[in-house]
Amino acid sequence: MSRTHIPVLGAGASILMLATACGGGGGAADEANGEVNILGYAAAFEDNYTAAVLDAFEEETGITANFVPAQNSAEMLGQLRSESGNPTIDVVIMDTSVANTAIAEGLLAELDPAEVPNVENVVEMGQNPDGYGPAVTFDNLTIIYNTESVTEPPASFSDLWEVPDNSVAIPAPPDIQGIALTVLTADEIGADYQQDIQPAIDRLAELAPKVQTWDPQPDSYQLVTNDSAQYAIAWNARSQFFSDESGGTLGAVSPEDGIAFQVNTINAIENSPNPEAATQFIDYALSPEAQEAFAAQMFYAPTISNVELPAEVAERVSSPEDPSIVEIDWAWMADERDGWTELWRRHVIGG
Repeated sequence: MSRTHIPVLGAGASILMLATACGGGGGAADEANGEVNILGYAAAFEDNYTAAVLDAFEEETGITANFVPAQNSAEMLGQLRSESGNPTIDVVIMDTSVANTAIAEGLLAELDPAEVPNVENVVEMGQNPDGYGPAVTFDNLTIIYNTESVTEPPASFSDLWEVPDNSVAIPAPPDIQGIALTVLTADEIGADYQQDIQPAIDRLAELAPKVQTWDPQPDSYQLVTNDSAQYAIAWNARSQFFSDESGGTLGAVSPEDGIAFQVNTINAIENSPNPEAATQFIDYALSPEAQEAFAAQMFYAPTISNVELPAEVAERVSSPEDPSIVEIDWAWMADERDGWTELWRRHVIGG
């Protein structure tokens, strides 16, 4: 079975029209062959999701799964907007806050529970009450550090205020890592992030001398591995993956002072060219087989309740039942992100 790798031309740009061979009628369970075009994260995510999920889906169904890579959810939203009148994408895996914007703009389709029965197994944190795509991966914010230059690893986010100047890499808002750090900072000082975020902004401004860059390039993982920065905030899945890839040069810490979950949802595209194959793929992506395989491949936490992870995998991912989770209302956050970004620019980055 051959797969087509479809390159993205850039945010808002159209991609080449894909040929379709989707059977009519019948629903997802009757789909015997054809193809499905999946928009998701580039690089390590694409490689590992292909190996863990797409290959097995193709083998089981005979449907060709084409992965369309994008750098981030904002770029995905731009592409969906640009081709809204004539979609080429069938399924998108994107951050929940951006997905809420896509839903509001009519770009995503509601799911029929009869065609996606595995939705019932998604834990409460990952459910979409309005009938759109649920969570397909969970990830959580961690601290990474260079094990060769750091003799005493940080145990919590608050420890970053004590490290040497110009040693930390932090992706500032609108990046959701910076958003999540803001919420965790508010929680740490006892502030309600939905009522008044200014105390957290003031606390983060005190961190500024420690920060080498607010825009890690190419990313925090490479900066820390190369010892260009000694510490960074990062996502657990990639932290665990790149820790292995670096032979342990990159170390990862699950902070003691709170866990912030990032949620990637899986959604069908409104008026997509292959709707039956899309729902079949979404159902497969939510199956125990796919969820367990991707957790083992790249350490994203499963979003369904009926999974059994090997102990060596389970100890490297965070559970949605962890009592130290600091809950973030990502739907609320979608409307506040621009305002928070401006506060960061004026008071944290600009000092």
